[in-house]
Amino acid sequence: MRYEWDPQKEKANIKKHGIAFQQAKEALQCGMVVVLKEDIDSGEERYVYLGMCKKLNILVVVIAYPDENSTRIISARKANKKERRFYEAQL
Repeated sequence: MRYEWDPQKEKANIKKHGIAFQQAKEALQCGMVVVLKEDIDSGEERYVYLGMCKKLNILVVVIAYPDENSTRIISARKANKKERRFYEAQL
């Protein structure tokens, strides 16, 4: 699977949430990923996942699948308390 993202979007995400998309990629590859919801309000199919990065932060990562071989990271942030509890309950 190939991961891609817009470098300008990543800069904005780091400024807003303090999370680089490389960390989001790690969270998606951790092996313990939970689907939080499907987001259809954006005009494209987007999915919201919970996963853990190497820094042991549970992240909320929004992605889209532009084609069958790639994943586009749209945004990432640290999970809030409710999302962390949901993630831990799923494991």
